[in-house]
Amino acid sequence: MQHTILALDVETANRDSRSICSVGWSILKNGEVIDTDQRLVNPEEDFDMGNIRVHGIRPSDVWDAPALPEVLASLYPILREVDLVIAHNASFDMGALRKAIVKYDLYDFPTIEYGCTVKLSRKLYPGLANHKLNTMADYLNVPFIHHDAAEDARVCALLMRDMMQKTGIMSPRELHRYTSVKTGTLAY
Repeated sequence: MQHTILALDVETANRDSRSICSVGWSILKNGEVIDTDQRLVNPEEDFDMGNIRVHGIRPSDVWDAPALPEVLASLYPILREVDLVIAHNASFDMGALRKAIVKYDLYDFPTIEYGCTVKLSRKLYPGLANHKLNTMADYLNVPFIHHDAAEDARVCALLMRDMMQKTGIMSPRELHRYTSVKTGTLAY
């Protein structure tokens, strides 16, 4: 059976996670990364210096970028087609999306099921010192620029592929069941 997984990552402008200033994604189809991209987003909120230090995105980088509803609308066709959306520390990324959906009253946001690669990696790679994304990139021996939304999503997708290959479980939902990691649902 063929599976399509969307790895998603967001960066935020300030401490309020709804202040998404970048969305990155990577599509894993039948075990291969077929697309990785990102969009800068005008969060329509102020930036905190602490967040700028983490991801390097400044207000001047996004002043003419589209707001989140336009960026997400371009992802709706993909979101409707994938078997599962994943994120590394999904509680943050999905929480940010949940808050942004409310902020913008995005009634047309498709209902998605999502999983968490940090929770999966804790179960499947228990011997590692930690399961941060940069640690996992080192483990996978892939080049990586941390806190770049497209790069974070790409490594998340590659990690999912490695976990599926390691277990021989090619269904992302079945992999979650096997590891007793629950998936979540994000809906308006």
